[in-house]
Amino acid sequence: MSIEEGTVELTRKYDQPVADVFSAWSSEEAQRKWGDPGEGWDLTFDQFRFTVGETDICRFGPKGGSTYINENRYLQIEPGLRIVYTTTLTCGNRLTFAGTVAITFEATKGGTRMKLIEQGLYFDGQDDVAGHRSGWDGMLEALGNFLRSPC
Repeated sequence: MSIEEGTVELTRKYDQPVADVFSAWSSEEAQRKWGDPGEGWDLTFDQFRFTVGETDICRFGPKGGSTYINENRYLQIEPGLRIVYTTTLTCGNRLTFAGTVAITFEATKGGTRMKLIEQGLYFDGQDDVAGHRSGWDGMLEALGNFLRSPC
């Protein structure tokens, strides 16, 4: 049994105002669109409760493959400023990751500067910081595409 620690820190600039970027995090419908892992994968929410003290439960994984369960419990939500939540990831009833995520939003000339910091523990070699960084990179790129879409 092993435990590794790691931090993912990413900053993105979006052309949309803070209210639009924040809204993409606070809406289940929006998260279903930009959080979709892509072709050949499934994603569903068992529950989505974007409220301090409440928990989101999301299942995702490759079709016909392992299902991952991601649980996020909201610790702080300051509209347009910050979201903080604890998060766990399990696969086959085994804890693979536990951590904390903080997302900040800052208005800039012509848009929003968003910073995401994920600090966590990766268990038994089943997960790692490189995989999380890659996953967040893809999701934040998808968020940018979602924000630019006309709908």
